[in-house]
Amino acid sequence: MANRRILRLMPVAAACLLFASCIDSTVPLSAPDTSVADERLLGDWRLRGDDGSVNDYRVVAAGDKLPASVMRLTGHARKPDDTTEQFEPLLFFPTTIGQTTYLNVIEGKETIVKQIEDKGWTAETVNAYRIFRYRFEGQMLVVHIMDTDAKRRFIESGKIKGVIEKNKDGFVTNICFQDTSENLARFVTEVGDSLFSKDEIRLQRVK
Repeated sequence: MANRRILRLMPVAAACLLFASCIDSTVPLSAPDTSVADERLLGDWRLRGDDGSVNDYRVVAAGDKLPASVMRLTGHARKPDDTTEQFEPLLFFPTTIGQTTYLNVIEGKETIVKQIEDKGWTAETVNAYRIFRYRFEGQMLVVHIMDTDAKRRFIESGKIKGVIEKNKDGFVTNICFQDTSENLARFVTEVGDSLFSKDEIRLQRVK
């Protein structure tokens, strides 16, 4: 319960950074070249923590050298003591399956961006994704992360290919899907809500 409480309060960028070593998939739900940008995501967003912290984010188009669907997220946390902390940038692009929308998220460090610009968005240049489900409620952006226990169950049952990595002490260090984008999209459609945490990350649009 404690972990779920933390996740409910955690902004998207912070969640990605905290679980950077625990990616969801080696492939996205769709290729960025065939995805369509969701312009509703553009702009400034804010998440307020129960402790008085404020996390601000800005979403912009990633630029002409990357596929048109790709966006960049930057932001910073303002703590109750008025100190601030910058978040590492993220790159992401949406996937729409039926009426449901998802984000395929990767790190947006300059070295990664340059590699993509030089060699293209391929399986060799990008092979580590976090996948989120999102929707809009008025001026709110509501995000759900994948449920780690659900990922493990589905991999162990053989519903989708993946790996469950453990350290020398037997503790799980990463649970990751390793299938094709087509199979991943089909699987996500079949299992629906059961793959994602019921906890919500709610960001308010800032005008």
